[in-house]
Amino acid sequence: MRLSLYHKRPPDRQAKDDRPIVNHTHAATPCRLYACFAQPSVKRARRTTRPTGRCWSWTNLDQTTSYVPPDLLFRGEEKLLEDMPANPTPLDYFKLYFTDDVLDLLVVETNRYAEQYIQRNVVPPHSPVQNWTPTEKNEMLAFLGLTVSMGIVYKPRLAMYWSTDLVYKTTIFGDTMARDRFLLLLRFLHFADNDCLDATDPNRDRLHKIRTFVNLIRARCAEVYSPSKDVCVDESLVLFKGRVAFKQFIRSKRARFGIKLFELCTSNGILLDFLIYHGKMSEELMSDPTHDFQISERIPLTLMNKYLNKGHRLFLDNYYTTPTLALHLMENGTKLVGTVRPNRRQFPRDLANADISRGESKFALSDTGVLAIKYRALQDKSNNKPKVVCLVSTDHANTVAASAKKDKDGNDIVKPTCVLDYNRSMGGVDLMDRQLESLLVIRKAYKWYKKLFFRFMLQCLLSAHRLYKLGGGREDFLKFLHDVVTQLLTFAPRLNPTATTLDSIARLIGRNHFPSKRPYEGRGGHRASRKKICRVCYARGIRTATGGPVETTWVCETCPTVPGLCVEKGCFKDYHLKFDYSV
Repeated sequence: MRLSLYHKRPPDRQAKDDRPIVNHTHAATPCRLYACFAQPSVKRARRTTRPTGRCWSWTNLDQTTSYVPPDLLFRGEEKLLEDMPANPTPLDYFKLYFTDDVLDLLVVETNRYAEQYIQRNVVPPHSPVQNWTPTEKNEMLAFLGLTVSMGIVYKPRLAMYWSTDLVYKTTIFGDTMARDRFLLLLRFLHFADNDCLDATDPNRDRLHKIRTFVNLIRARCAEVYSPSKDVCVDESLVLFKGRVAFKQFIRSKRARFGIKLFELCTSNGILLDFLIYHGKMSEELMSDPTHDFQISERIPLTLMNKYLNKGHRLFLDNYYTTPTLALHLMENGTKLVGTVRPNRRQFPRDLANADISRGESKFALSDTGVLAIKYRALQDKSNNKPKVVCLVSTDHANTVAASAKKDKDGNDIVKPTCVLDYNRSMGGVDLMDRQLESLLVIRKAYKWYKKLFFRFMLQCLLSAHRLYKLGGGREDFLKFLHDVVTQLLTFAPRLNPTATTLDSIARLIGRNHFPSKRPYEGRGGHRASRKKICRVCYARGIRTATGGPVETTWVCETCPTVPGLCVEKGCFKDYHLKFDYSV
């Protein structure tokens, strides 16, 4: 059977007009079999490329040629920029980020949203919403304390924290706040006025729900702390599988699905600045009229805008790094060290295509002072593919050094110095993610903006702990969280100090704490008062002349554990006024 190139038109339609068949509405259509051959060839328009600007020239460096990068003096200083009290507590460090402005925002917008909901909806007569009363700052602090403590003491359902079952019972939650009241605060927790947003506007701010809170936290991150020389930019992912227009998928992240954050932090995890990816970021990112930067290049430029011309050294991964960005940062007093994709513009093609053996390093230097490195690890990947990494640096020479690892023969594994520094200083964001994964504060049922709020609250707690360690603190992060929660719960209006089992909370409330003598026991010559070890003296390491603990007959009967406290030495006063009475 012969296949024709075109299907014939039906005979009833061929004589309807005298126009040529090719101009008719029902013109012959190509047969599906020969469609690919029948269509006329159309020359595609050539894709326009970005202007390259400077013409780069690269020179390969061998072992006999040494390069010394220009010295850039670091003019900053790692320090805390805020004045702290004489004996700062963990809560004082947390309030560096969660200031009164942040708390006022939470209180005002939560009350506003609750009023809007009650006015615009029919509330059932037996709904807990009928019992809503406006919240205030102290109650909000107690609410935040309970939320953080839920991440430390995890239970699969929120109602279990108020359960009277001995298996689940945790009395501090019921003593601090009623269950229905906590759920109401969590339900109406809000950070913006919904009436100020036009949901039909295609150009609306997608982060309107949390924009004000984000701006406050970003401002405090820059005002609280001056970082050290090394900083890094990396992306993080907040787990969220609900419906939101800017949800992302990153295979290499533990969460895989969620909201992407671009974060600038130090190598030990102190948050300096961040951006939330919401799809429309061109207007939010910094631009330079003299350079045509890509979006991936403008992200670190925006985050580093406040720290340029100070001699910092910025570490990036291959999503952001380009030779053009390295040169631009160098011209603005900032050095760059980062992995780079070998097909990036201006990266030397000879070095990218060069063959390299295991453990070998090759270098190339541009006429602008940017050093390109190609290194292959001794051990290949699990699929037997070579493990090769390309880097760009404006701070390193073409030298190698011994790492902390050894090969199977016991010899030191040699790597380029830029690779060693990159591995040492790049993991700040990943370190932050690992430490926050163990705190299950963020639950599945939360709205996306509530998840972001609790995530930033945890990041502020982690940064506050780093500042606490910088100030000479000795406690680890978990003990630091315990102390912050303990102080936050003292603001609860309904907290009863005689009912709680947390003595550290009851002693700081300052109600009905008076010294009293322990009752006498025995008769006649054996009649005496039983002594107790002074808790403050024991914490301070004070001992008697014989090396034993200091004992006293004075106690505080209001505190749940009835501790022994010396009155004449001021231990009773320090125990009830100082959070850390061991100093």
